Amino acid sequence: MANTPQSADNDDLQFKHDIDEVFSRANPNPDRIGCPPRDTLVRLARRQQPIGDPAYEHLAKCSPCYREFRALQEAAGVPTPASRVASRAWMLAAAAALVVVAAGTLWLTRGENNSAAPKVASAPATTSLRAELDLRKFAVLRSEQGAERQEPVVVPTGVVELTLLLPVGSEPGPYDIQVLDADLKSLSTAHSVADIQDFITTLKATLDLRTVPPGAYQLAVRHQGDDWRMFPARIK
Repeated sequence: MANTPQSADNDDLQFKHDIDEVFSRANPNPDRIGCPPRDTLVRLARRQQPIGDPAYEHLAKCSPCYREFRALQEAAGVPTPASRVASRAWMLAAAAALVVVAAGTLWLTRGENNSAAPKVASAPATTSLRAELDLRKFAVLRSEQGAERQEPVVVPTGVVELTLLLPVGSEPGPYDIQVLDADLKSLSTAHSVADIQDFITTLKATLDLRTVPPGAYQLAVRHQGDDWRMFPARIK
């Protein structure tokens, strides 16, 4: 029996969800190797680049870039019906790129066996942790000495999905995040887009802290184009 229009739409939604889940987790790339500049991600999110652009293939190799790309898409609004064909075309092209990069068979066999559990051969076996850090209680800190007088936020060791409640007055938009050691050396970085949730500027990002030893650090956050804000943090 042929799919009804509603079931076809459901299949498309599930297809997009499956891709989002794999692309956003499979390739952490904590050192951000080969990442394109942000303006390229903006053009990709707006579909201003041809579907054959190599930057699309990079999204299949780099989960942080893919998450930022999706955040930029969501910030621009849900695609209109007229753009669904282009969206579907991009998803198919991106899936094909992932097959080449990961040497997986998920997208090749999807039409033959929809009940098979999605698997990607090269996906690392990591479990993401979750932590919500309320930074509203902090004054804006721009020195290590100021940070030492504050009670640190606690972050678990591992791949951590952070939810940052930013200080009052923080603007929505693109942000950079770093974990710095005592010598202000960056140990982990992330890039994401903040939005307003329940009147609070909220930033969600993933940090790979698996190689960072437990101890005292600084969490550096900045709205792109502004100065860094420093917050004391303890990894444990």
